[in-house]
Parts: sequence; structure tokens; C-alpha cells
Amino acid sequence: MTLLLTIVGLSTAFCQNEKTALDKRHSVRIGWGDMLFETMAFRPKLSGTWAKPDALPDNYLHNETFKYRYTGHIFAEYQYRVTKVVSLGAQADIEGIFWKEGKFDKYHNQVSPTTNVRNWDLTLLFTLRFTYLDREWVRMYSGLGIGGLMAFDNHGGFGAAPALNLNFVGLEVGKGSWGGSFELGGLNAIASPRAIYQVFSRIFSVSVYYKW
Repeated sequence: MTLLLTIVGLSTAFCQNEKTALDKRHSVRIGWGDMLFETMAFRPKLSGTWAKPDALPDNYLHNETFKYRYTGHIFAEYQYRVTKVVSLGAQADIEGIFWKEGKFDKYHNQVSPTTNVRNWDLTLLFTLRFTYLDREWVRMYSGLGIGGLMAFDNHGGFGAAPALNLNFVGLEVGKGSWGGSFELGGLNAIASPRAIYQVFSRIFSVSVYYKW
């Protein structure tokens, strides 16, 4: 009899916890992540200064890129909690890389007007999350996202690539509807060996969420 009452009590507690966890199935969040890969891969070209510029032809010119700026990853996501463990959703991530270009002569004098380039990468992902720790104030999870990237700039350039986001671990802190999260992962988008947009970009990110 005691064993039966214990089983019933545990079952009731589990059902109550499950119900509490699923009271707020919907969530949206906005966040920011690093662009460590982009800052290493898309950098100013080496300055064209030469030890003996007079040895170069008089008509020597070279292109140079300079004054790079980076926005970081700005993203928004919607999640629907199917069960206490599994959530499904969709995410949009955008980043900007801006720089200037110009032609320089052998003495490193700019001899052309400056061109301003503004490049944007938009990534759309379907997301899957697994929550393996769920407490009143803290939750931990992992997941992945699959989708595609579109790259475009203000001069008509366009490119596309499949995208894969790996979320190794996420930590969510908050009680009730509002809270914040921190994630470690890597966003990847590669079309070919000559068209690599992201490799383990957005290693870390922070976000604010709202649940209902």
C-alpha cells in the first residue's frame, strides 16, 4: 500500500512539473553574436608600400580595401515547445561587413575615388532544441539549425549557400515570461571551396526572450 501511494505521488508530481513546464509553449527572442571568423577572413589588404617604388612601372596600380566595420550577428527566433524536452522553431540572422576600396599608385597615393561597399549576409534556419535541464530559474539545452544563407551588397553582388548552425550548449536564466540566455556554438555557410561565407561564426551569443 505504501509503495502504491509513493508511485501515485511521484506520478502526480511528474504530471504537475510537466504541466508547469508547458504552461508557456511559445517564446521569441532577439540576440547578438560575435563575428570572430569574419574579422579574420575579411580584413584590409596589406598596404602596397614598397622598399623601392621607383623600380616599379610608372603605370603600376593596385586595389586596396580598408576601414572595415562589422555589425556582429543580429538574430531573432521563435520557438514552440512540443514537449518538455523538444522545441521547434525558426530563426533569422543578419550580419553586415562594410569597407572602402580604392586604387593606389606605386607610392601608395590613392588615385581613384573611394568606393564604399556594404555587404550583408542573411541566414534563415529551421531550429530544433533539446532541453535536458529544467529548473525554476535555470534551463540548459542544445540544438541545431538547418537552412540557407543569402549574401548581397550595394553593388549588385549576390551569393547563396546552405547553412548549418550547431548549438553545443545554451544556458537560459529567468522565471516567468522574461529572461536571458547565453549560447556556445558555431554558424557555418559554405557553397564551395572558393565561396566560404562562415565557418564556426557566432561562437558565442547572448539574447533576451519572452515566453507566453
